[in-house]
Amino acid sequence: MMSPSGTKSGDKSTVSHPIWSSSFITKTPPPKRRKNDAPAAYRLDSGDMSAFCLVWLQATLSLPTLYQKVLAEHPLARAAGLRPEIAEAEARAARGVWDPTLSSSLTEKNFKNQLYFTLFSADLKVPIWNGLDFKAIYENTGGFSLNPEDITPSSGLIGAGVSVPLGQGLLIDYRRAAIQKARLYAQMAPYERRLLLAELILEVAEDYWGWFSAYYKVQVYAQQIEVARARLAFLREALEQGEATRADTLEAFVELKLREQLLLQAQADLFKKALLVQRHLWGTSFIEPKEFHQQYRPDSLLPVIPRENWEQLIAAHPKLRIYDFKRRIAEVERRWAAERLRPRLQAEYLFLRDPETWQKGWDTPFKTNFKFGLTFAMPLYLREARGSLAAARLEMRQILLEQEFEARSLYNKALGQLGLIDSLWRQVQTQRTLVDGLFELVQLETIRLRAGESDLFVLNRREREAFSALLNLYDLYARYGIAVSELQAILAWVEEPLDRR
Repeated sequence: MMSPSGTKSGDKSTVSHPIWSSSFITKTPPPKRRKNDAPAAYRLDSGDMSAFCLVWLQATLSLPTLYQKVLAEHPLARAAGLRPEIAEAEARAARGVWDPTLSSSLTEKNFKNQLYFTLFSADLKVPIWNGLDFKAIYENTGGFSLNPEDITPSSGLIGAGVSVPLGQGLLIDYRRAAIQKARLYAQMAPYERRLLLAELILEVAEDYWGWFSAYYKVQVYAQQIEVARARLAFLREALEQGEATRADTLEAFVELKLREQLLLQAQADLFKKALLVQRHLWGTSFIEPKEFHQQYRPDSLLPVIPRENWEQLIAAHPKLRIYDFKRRIAEVERRWAAERLRPRLQAEYLFLRDPETWQKGWDTPFKTNFKFGLTFAMPLYLREARGSLAAARLEMRQILLEQEFEARSLYNKALGQLGLIDSLWRQVQTQRTLVDGLFELVQLETIRLRAGESDLFVLNRREREAFSALLNLYDLYARYGIAVSELQAILAWVEEPLDRR
């Protein structure tokens, strides 16, 4: 299987920690170069640091594992997962415009023990997709003071028919427009969810790499203290034998205390950074904040860049897909606005029958026993319709322009991020070479000190430079990891965050 950067997945370029000890310097072979100078994943072995940190008691929490826990149980991830359900519920609510409606009315007038009239009516209205409405009615009236048009047979009057739009509403009406828009919003919701998850994943990654840097810095400071303690013990023994001065011993003691102070600061920073990671663990993965940094340590595997398909990910980016749906929604609004330019002309026809003789008269539907009506209305200036149509067209143009800019912006951001990642990787390689060289100088300076050809001040300066370079190397590791995570966020790539081997 080929990795995203073009190498076979079996290629394992691993590099151990360049942590120096008083007796030796860990030699590190240069990592193999990958195709297109893409950084390979390599492991930072703990080496001598296990003597200063009970790593064997700590479980490794890798970034992909943390991603899985976050996507499964994090409240914000679960909240983002509700977005499609909310959109589907809203679409279901929009379909309410097609619900059949049953209504009835009863009006009665009784004055001085005289029943003037009783009017009862009930109707059922069933909307049909193409704009038609099926209607069924029942009317029953009584009394001596009825208007002629309200008189019905003693058993009442039943009717059934349709209401048909012949002008506005024939091609599209507000009901069909509402349904189409609700469906598009429901289809857009998963892409909105993906964007929310991408933002969450980036926040998790930034917290993780901050924890990563703080954790390994503590190991470096612990290593410095061990070296300083060993040197102080050596100088005290040499002082007793008359082979060292009190000034050298005092300088070694002061150097030890300075390093202990730095370790305390680093441990406080580690605890703070660990809590930032712990806040992302919920549900079955929850662990008490005070216990997290004792039970977990960050993984030492750096991520691999997804190089071969990033342009395809840009083309199918959720932001661009959301713009597609927005344009389709605006098109529905434009069609409805254009439809409102037409006059409202509604035709209604009802068969009317006496319930006792309902079988008769069906062969002459337009001669007798029917009710027919036409309704016409049209604004003289059509200002509302013309304004809505112009606004809908401009909105479509606006969405298209924003989409074009967003597409170029995403492409340039991804391309620039890839350049940053390559630059950081080259900086990592250079920094590793620098660290190896500085620790080799420390070893040579130690040999010279024991031979009496150097002094403790020079050795301490060499060590500070070497350990400072090592701390900068871990900062570069973290910056590289964050840069890859930022690329992942730019691409809204949340399915499989890292390639691990």
